[in-house]
Amino acid sequence: MHYFTFEQLEKFAKIAISASKLAGEAILKFYKTDLLVDYKIDGSPLTMADTSANRIIIKTLLTTYLPIVSEESIEIPFESNYYWLVDPLDGTKDFLAGNDEFTINIALIEIDKPVIGIVFAPALNELFVGIKGETAWAEINGELKIAKNLEKSDILKMAISRFHDHYDANFFATENKIQHFIPIGSSLKYGRLIFGEADVFPRLVGSSEWDTAAGQAILEAAGGLMLDWNTGDSLRYNKTNRRNGRFIAIRSPYKFSDFIYQKHNSELL
Repeated sequence: MHYFTFEQLEKFAKIAISASKLAGEAILKFYKTDLLVDYKIDGSPLTMADTSANRIIIKTLLTTYLPIVSEESIEIPFESNYYWLVDPLDGTKDFLAGNDEFTINIALIEIDKPVIGIVFAPALNELFVGIKGETAWAEINGELKIAKNLEKSDILKMAISRFHDHYDANFFATENKIQHFIPIGSSLKYGRLIFGEADVFPRLVGSSEWDTAAGQAILEAAGGLMLDWNTGDSLRYNKTNRRNGRFIAIRSPYKFSDFIYQKHNSELL
């Protein structure tokens, strides 16, 4: 069962793109300034840039009359079959470090699966878009790039997190003879995957659903995969704690079976 037509998805995507760009303008007003940093219960940082972006995104997405779940807002009941899922500032640590690698993530969830994904990096002026049933594309400094069919790499390239790495990633790299590593913050990893700048990203520490949904929609629209580490199934959403366990993100044309992984090391975080 599907709730939305392709025409509706395109319309919603345009609204989400507008929301991400408006939020990006607000975030950049705070970027590289002296900001008061609060810390949430889980220890993650929170700034006025997060809250300002959140207000703008919520206001814009409300024009679609669809429910909204945001990292910085009250959550909707879990019985909703469709809703926006938002991270108004993914990579707050990157934002505070001043490395430009932070993003705004907006996804539309339909029956526990992301069908629209918007990832916008305002400091880099990089926008990535994925719509189910249509290929993914990007706008890099105003230049349009369409995700196309890629060949496998001669030498595997693995994206790694700047702030959330895990020692088991070293085992994965050794088992798969990976020697080329791409450090990159926030959801920019998925943009790097769809254009072949990286081939695989194993996420071996816990994450929240708003961290991954937009990137998953983009990656899947480009023919890639974001799979549960234990089961090999596509990540699903609307979990009661809104948390993901370990997963692996793979660009097209790679498959789960192309990689060696240690299932017995997996843990749900």
